[in-house]
Amino acid sequence: MKKAAILAGAAFFLLSAAANAQTDSLPSQPVKTKTDQWNNHSPEKYKLQPMPEALNREKVFPVIGKYNVTDKDGVTTPVSIAIDETNKGIVWIEGLPQGKIKAQLRKSPGIYKIPVQKSADDKDVSEGVLVFDRDNNTLDVCIGCTYNIEDPTAAFTAAQPEVAVTEVKAKKGVVKTKTKMKPVKTWKYSGTKFVETTEVTVHMGQ
Repeated sequence: MKKAAILAGAAFFLLSAAANAQTDSLPSQPVKTKTDQWNNHSPEKYKLQPMPEALNREKVFPVIGKYNVTDKDGVTTPVSIAIDETNKGIVWIEGLPQGKIKAQLRKSPGIYKIPVQKSADDKDVSEGVLVFDRDNNTLDVCIGCTYNIEDPTAAFTAAQPEVAVTEVKAKKGVVKTKTKMKPVKTWKYSGTKFVETTEVTVHMGQ
């Protein structure tokens, strides 16, 4: 009886060893993990954009500010443009030889018509055009140029405008008339707007 028990134990040990050997010989399989299909958030794609700057008066009406303008003879003059406090469609130009004059907004943000007017110091001012180029920060003014509705900037590239003038002469009872074209007197100015910058002082540690 004792001998049979020993043989049975030896047989069980051999079977267990064979099973373990077979299990160890099998190649190990990679562990598969389930990917969450909703876990694909891209922080770069959905990051918050900076808040836009608040609109102030100068952003809405970029023509207002200070300039140095030069005439055709190379004379430079400081000019300032301010908005009318009661009518935002009107700006006042100061510093030109014609005196303080007004211009009316025709195409936002920077195209204005200068109407025929009396300046603040009672000078006669002809019709004109004012154009502010916000991209290049430049100002062009033409006084004596007709405002062209289709292309206001043509005033700065077109040939010198002319007007028909009729002369009447009487000699020995004979009246003679003669019409000829004369160039219109114009004044052109161009310049760049001053850009205010804020200086930052950095104090180095001692």
